[in-house]
Amino acid sequence: MSRKPHRGETGLTLVEVAVAVGILSLVLMALGGLMFQVSLQTRRSAALSYRSAATQMAQAWAEVLPWDSILSAVGCIAGTSGQLQYSRCATVQTLSAPLKRVTVVISATGNLTAPPETLVIDRAKPQSGSPFF
Repeated sequence: MSRKPHRGETGLTLVEVAVAVGILSLVLMALGGLMFQVSLQTRRSAALSYRSAATQMAQAWAEVLPWDSILSAVGCIAGTSGQLQYSRCATVQTLSAPLKRVTVVISATGNLTAPPETLVIDRAKPQSGSPFF
């Protein structure tokens, strides 16, 4: 009992399959490139977020540093913020007797890369004496 196919019941030809596979490969290559770009942007965004956290920590450190210890803060130290490894380098300028400028540069040193960030904090010598006078 062989059955003769009707007009619209024929199977796929090799050419149709090849065209479909070609279109699918083009779409997958485009998606692969897009996924690569997304992963690069995600990595850059993470590095910038971690650098921002390191910058906030450096600012807090420079603001609470005791006045008499400001000159001892000159130099570089290594630190981490999340997955970002960085170096924090501080310099101090004396602008006037009661005013000093602390400059802090945060530079990424590990696998995550971000451009360096520079902070400039002006510190004034606290007034001595009783706050009640």
